[in-house]
Amino acid sequence: MKPESIIVPLDGTQAALAAVPVAGVLATLLDAALHVLHVGERVLPPADRLRELGLAPEMLEGSVLDQRTGPPAEGILRFAAERPEPLIVICTHTDVEKQRGALGSVAEAVLVGACCPVILVQPERGLRRWTLRRILLPHDGTPATTAAMDPAGDLAELTGAEVFVLYVAAPGTPQPTEPGTFTMPRYIDQPQHEWPAWAAEFMGRMCALGHPPSEVQFTLFMATGDPGAEIVRAAREHDADLVVLAWHGVWEPERATTMRRVIREVGCPTLVVQTVDRGTPAA
Repeated sequence: MKPESIIVPLDGTQAALAAVPVAGVLATLLDAALHVLHVGERVLPPADRLRELGLAPEMLEGSVLDQRTGPPAEGILRFAAERPEPLIVICTHTDVEKQRGALGSVAEAVLVGACCPVILVQPERGLRRWTLRRILLPHDGTPATTAAMDPAGDLAELTGAEVFVLYVAAPGTPQPTEPGTFTMPRYIDQPQHEWPAWAAEFMGRMCALGHPPSEVQFTLFMATGDPGAEIVRAAREHDADLVVLAWHGVWEPERATTMRRVIREVGCPTLVVQTVDRGTPAA
């Protein structure tokens, strides 16, 4: 999680501006260049474009205005591919008629096609100041999911944020078959016997697979039930400012059900980090 370029696409709607406070804070924390990007039918003089986007001068402080022409999602993806170590911060949707938590066509196309991490911001959060104090990191014990540990750890190191790791045991569902997966203890209802040792070994193994900063402390929690519902519940209970999800990159209707629910209901920004193997079924 060491981006050099943070890209916040805006389309001129008030809803899209919800991504600006998040992108601005991250640009400062990560010492990255902040690119305000508009992709549309034509390029306007900068002053005219800023007025159209609804950006006050103080909101643009320290950033660069970039304009491209063409289809929005295609332009955003092309712009990101041209930047060094990009991170895209985008509103989930800008259509006021869409229900809360919906994912618009542009955001979905960017998420699926991005070559970099993507942060999805709900338009309902508006222009409120964003701080990063608590990070929720769902983990299923697979090495692939460990791709999310490093960015979560990097952000925590920079901000002093707490990192809560959530392992959800879903009764009746098959265990992941990925080699190297660390599964839940057999007698999860007897935590006094197995939980402390299992939790310590789980975190030790997952941190060894990734390279999170050694100074960052990860606190592990376990829940049982539907993964999406439990992640949403944990985010609300811990008042999370950011949820970090590892994703295998598969977006068919019958796949990615957990991530869809989290994006729809969690209420705070969601950082999506794609794993290396895009062929593995998503949660």
